[in-house]
Amino acid sequence: MRYPTGMRALKVRALWDGEAGVWVAESQDVPGLATEASTLEELLAKLAVMVPELLEENGVAVEPPVELHLEATRPLALS
Repeated sequence: MRYPTGMRALKVRALWDGEAGVWVAESQDVPGLATEASTLEELLAKLAVMVPELLEENGVAVEPPVELHLEATRPLALS
């Protein structure tokens, strides 16, 4: 995904695992990404470190500036 300004956006999905009580992150844009955290804030902090490292380790060339888009989904049962 690109924006008119030329900024590249990497998409990361976060799914709530209610059984484990954690957010689980995955991404088609970031090879090898698999991490979890108990809060979205903790997950974002982990992603800020992991994403650049994984891109470099997997030889994915991404020109700055890059923006990470986190899409979080958590089911809510209504009665």
